[in-house]
Amino acid sequence: MEVISKNKIKKAGKILADKDAHSKKEILNSESILQYWRILHEQIMTEFYSIVLKEAKGIDTFATVAQRVKRSESIIAKLRRQPVNQLTTMQDIAGIRAIMPDLNTAQSLRERLKGIGEEHKFKTYDNYITNPKESGYRSIHLVYKYVSPLSVPLNGLMIEIQIRTELQHSWATAVETMSTFLGTHLKFGEGQPKWLKYFALTSSSFSYLENTPQVPGYEHMSEEETYEMALYEFRYNEIEEKLSAFTTAANHITKQKYPNKFYHLITLNTSIRRVNIKSFQKNEFKLANQNYTDSERKYRNTPSVQVVLVSTESIQELRKAFPNYFLDVAAFLENMSKISIRLNKLKDRRIFREMNENSKLDKRTKFK
Repeated sequence: MEVISKNKIKKAGKILADKDAHSKKEILNSESILQYWRILHEQIMTEFYSIVLKEAKGIDTFATVAQRVKRSESIIAKLRRQPVNQLTTMQDIAGIRAIMPDLNTAQSLRERLKGIGEEHKFKTYDNYITNPKESGYRSIHLVYKYVSPLSVPLNGLMIEIQIRTELQHSWATAVETMSTFLGTHLKFGEGQPKWLKYFALTSSSFSYLENTPQVPGYEHMSEEETYEMALYEFRYNEIEEKLSAFTTAANHITKQKYPNKFYHLITLNTSIRRVNIKSFQKNEFKLANQNYTDSERKYRNTPSVQVVLVSTESIQELRKAFPNYFLDVAAFLENMSKISIRLNKLKDRRIFREMNENSKLDKRTKFK
């Protein structure tokens, strides 16, 4: 594969971020350079995936680990959103996601992964669990710079590892699913205030279940008040009805067999609620990426169709790691039921406490 200079890659990023100012030929050439740039990340993604998978499964066999190459649409949107950013310095072209059963296992994985820094350069660490974003997003992000003295093109490439709990993952999935249908980016604070408020409140509610800091803007509310308001918004905005309708698609997908397949090109058509998967073997990443680019070009003017290239060890793990591409928010709705149960228990305790206090007050008054 011919080596493309970083200056050309930077220029391609600028062209893609401002397509209106460039010719069709320049845009097509820049898309080909972006395809090259994503292929280049495959080796570091595969190496880090093996490390994260081994460590995560060593902590808990129920951990789920998946890898993905960032979508062209997401790359371009990020370049537009952050003009100072360059394609060559974007740290999440290659991404690995680890979903751990609970907070303790997530923290254990974070500690274990610090050891990767002995071989590769540790770049940044963001803990959005202890410092959640205003949107309610909670996760741990670790960014590493790949060290490869024998390969100039690979040396210095970056990769982002996300660690989140199953509870946090269910919230993020619901946000991504709703964003898909609303045609907006709720996790970046875009969209109608009612949706932003609901998901921030719900994330703050979930934080009580894991005993982590509340979402900024909702710290002043008690646990009972947070649950009550989140559930009110949940019912008022008919969240369950809307999200439940999205889960009707693609149930047959998990029953299909993909022997010896590793990379999966997912095409989600939200208008007809259908998911299609085309799978490739481990040694077919270049072919998979070419299909990925072709599909992105094919559907670039069709907002109802999303395409993403991901990989996991099994199709079942794929669905667990990326349920938003299967319109599957069952886990999120189940967690909403949990905070409803928790709220009822809190109310019962409060009523019992108040009855006891009134009873003691009556006794004191009686004997005066």
